[in-house]
Parts: sequence; structure tokens; C-alpha cells
Amino acid sequence: MNIDKSEILELVRSNLSPEQIERSFIYWDKKVYKEGEQIKIGPKTFTVPFDGTMVFVDLAPRFNWAHPCLYLLVNVNDLSTEIIEASFPPYSDQFPETFTILQKYGKEPLHERDFRIFDE
Repeated sequence: MNIDKSEILELVRSNLSPEQIERSFIYWDKKVYKEGEQIKIGPKTFTVPFDGTMVFVDLAPRFNWAHPCLYLLVNVNDLSTEIIEASFPPYSDQFPETFTILQKYGKEPLHERDFRIFDE
């Protein structure tokens, strides 16, 4: 099953409050992870429980780490979602090419790779 941006945003809206969305950056890793594959979430490693994709929600983008963030693992077959609470981003350097940004402070960004926290 192919998942599109609107389906991912609907899943995020159904799992976060409007206030959380308005203060967050919402990233989507379009890569499909296979069931049993290991993924790094901050300093921890998790086993993906199904074939799925990952959404990373930075709940306080202007703060240094460690602060609350969420990971939504989305099953590509039935859109069921597993939420992982965390305190660190998935990468300490740059996001890989499979990552896009869906929303910045509740609004669509200018470009899907516009990862800037502060506008220039």
C-alpha cells in the first residue's frame, strides 16, 4: 500500500492535540522499514513491529535536546500506529534524503526539505 502525505497528516492529527501540532515540526521518513528491522530513535534502538514508515514529531523545535518528542510508526498495510515517546531526534547530523517536513508550527513549509528552525 502506498501512503500519501494527506494520510500521514490525518494520522498525526488523530494522535496529537491541535496545540501540540501548532508548536511542532512534523517530519516524515518516506522509507518503508521491514518488520523486524532495527531503527535508531535517539540513543535507543527499536525493532519495527510491522512493515511501516516513521513520523518524527519535534514537540519543541527551538529547544536543545533532550526534550519531548514523538515517533509514530505507521503500518503501511492497515495504517495502524504505534507511538513512541522519546527525548532525542532520530539523527544527530542531517536528515537523510528520505525525510521530508510536512508541517512547521501547524503550517505547510515552503519546501519539503525546509528544515530550518529559525526563519532567516
